[in-house]
Amino acid sequence: MTDLIFLLFTGFIIGISGAMIPGPLTLFTVSEALKANRFAGLKIISGHIFFEFILIVTIFFGLHKFFGSKSFLFAVSIIGGLALVIMGVILLLNASRMKPLGEKTDPEFNKGLFIGGIFFSVISPGFIVWWATIGVSAMIRALLFGVIGVILLTLGHWAADILWYWSVSYAVDKGKRYLSDRSYQNIMRFLSILLVILGFYFLIKQGFGIKSLLNIS
Repeated sequence: MTDLIFLLFTGFIIGISGAMIPGPLTLFTVSEALKANRFAGLKIISGHIFFEFILIVTIFFGLHKFFGSKSFLFAVSIIGGLALVIMGVILLLNASRMKPLGEKTDPEFNKGLFIGGIFFSVISPGFIVWWATIGVSAMIRALLFGVIGVILLTLGHWAADILWYWSVSYAVDKGKRYLSDRSYQNIMRFLSILLVILGFYFLIKQGFGIKSLLNIS
């Protein structure tokens, strides 16, 4: 029983340590919480969890070796890095026309948050690299306790994700009432620049770093 509780705790610690590292999903959560409300993070993380569930299932079907291959990580780093740079540039160019939208709760907007949670997980090379290394290793160890071990580790991980991203959106929602349109636009510019920097980081640091390991010409 103690071991199972420890697995739940381990999943939470691993999850919160990964969630607190700034990345595309965090930036998306901040930008959307400025437009919507404190529940934006919950809707975004639901999309992230949906994609993560699919990823965990594929690991059980033996695809963890494929996800951990240097060729796959190189492709993800290049594609994901380019996507982040392009999105950051588009956001930067449109920042001057943006304004806080307040309480945005229509179904289409909520669907966009869910899809955004999936999209920013898929294109984040850091997320894939994390699962190809730390995630797979943790799951293999949890399997020593059977399916219940994997379930507890996963629930702990998801609890950390939900707590962190809800906290981020809640804090942003509380603070945005003090923002002028200009301040909001400057924040969006800052977030867009961070996306571009993250994109170039994955392209140069991870993408070409993996390329050198592969000796790809």
